[in-house]
Amino acid sequence: MKIKKVLLALIALQTVVFLLLLLSKGAFASFEIALISGILITSGSLYAYRNMIRSRASMADIEDNKDIIDTMDDPYDLYDEERENEISDIKAMIKEEKARQKQHIVENTVKNSSAWVSAYRLIPYAFLILGFIGLQNNHLMQLLPYMTGLAFGIVAGYFTAKELLV
Repeated sequence: MKIKKVLLALIALQTVVFLLLLLSKGAFASFEIALISGILITSGSLYAYRNMIRSRASMADIEDNKDIIDTMDDPYDLYDEERENEISDIKAMIKEEKARQKQHIVENTVKNSSAWVSAYRLIPYAFLILGFIGLQNNHLMQLLPYMTGLAFGIVAGYFTAKELLV
């Protein structure tokens, strides 16, 4: 049912886009290449991120360190023993946190590389670049229809991915 709904919406969009063919061949080609590129890039990006989040969620180990009696006795952690071991010097705490953040930047970049280097994102970007070059080489490139098509493609790709992936 979801696929049928998405296909009907895309067919309706394409019917309206064919009206550009009456205006100009270049306007139609520019709008169509950008529209398809935007849909593919947005859908591919959302799909890659969804896969990354699902794989991380399945690997996550969620455990509660507090037992029920501790929760009942001290629900707000007022008497927690770790409070005594806190760093008293605020400057040392800030330096420690900055060092920790620098380490996490590289760590997170490596962890997230699977989402931004996936084929679901690289192939649509290649289509965008090659489509732009092809339009430019064939003297069909018109910037206003291209940018409008790209904007419509991003929005259409978001709603397509939202409907199909959620």
